[in-house]
Amino acid sequence: MPHSHLARPTVRPAPGWRRLIRIVLCLALSCLVGAPAAAQDAATRERWREAIAASPFEAPLSVVSEARAYGVSGSIHARISRPLPVLAGELTSAAAWCEILFLHLNVEACRHEPHAERPDALSVHVGRRGFQPLEEAQRIDLTLEVRAVLPQYLSLGLEGDQGPYGTRAFRLRLQAMPDGEAASLVHLRYSLAYGTPARLALWAYFNSVGRDRVGFTVVGREADGSPRYVGGVRGMIERNVMRFYLALEVHLATLALPESDRLETRLRRWFAATERYPRQLHELDEATYLAQKRREQARQPAR
Repeated sequence: MPHSHLARPTVRPAPGWRRLIRIVLCLALSCLVGAPAAAQDAATRERWREAIAASPFEAPLSVVSEARAYGVSGSIHARISRPLPVLAGELTSAAAWCEILFLHLNVEACRHEPHAERPDALSVHVGRRGFQPLEEAQRIDLTLEVRAVLPQYLSLGLEGDQGPYGTRAFRLRLQAMPDGEAASLVHLRYSLAYGTPARLALWAYFNSVGRDRVGFTVVGREADGSPRYVGGVRGMIERNVMRFYLALEVHLATLALPESDRLETRLRRWFAATERYPRQLHELDEATYLAQKRREQARQPAR
């Protein structure tokens, strides 16, 4: 579709003084206390590299997950062709995370008010597949927590009391280290907790319409020798941490584009990236996805 069909993205405002003070303090404290253990530990860096090297994917990334009685988490280790200062400069912005999350097909809207009392807060509206009124979507309030911005280490995360579809304790956390001068190693971890009602609802879903939904971890072989992929809540968390990672990768790869071209390019690239894994991630055709996102973008508030 021609670019004119897309609502013109608004220019994100310059970082507020609170964000600048936070980054300066993090850098100043690094001179006093040194890098955290994760950055100092060469073994951690090597473990990340080994996880990526063992990946079955063509891209330099790996996916793992873990399920417990009342929670589930999925992690991606990857190598991104962007230096750590670029990640630190961009990903310490709540507005940037709104742009990243918005690419997910189930995110109806993401709103960030930089002049509010909490400039690191954002609200995400999660809905069903397809366009729907915001009042019918679930609102999830998140806060961007920046833990460390150091020359050799970046640590931050989005946190919220509630998660999608009756879950709670939303956590999307990122750690990164430099890998040479032009690339970074990243660890992206997405986790949710759930009580008995949500667990029962998930059980019902995965034993009915969600029975065939799978993740990326191979847990065996089918009778014909093809891979048998993990399902259930682990499959769910693996699909979504991959969607978030691909959105992050696309966002960083398009920073050099003119502001007016970024959203359309990101939408197309994110969809193309998900189509590399059709067994796990295909849900819509490209035309439907683009039309949905253009309608959703048109109602995004000006920033």
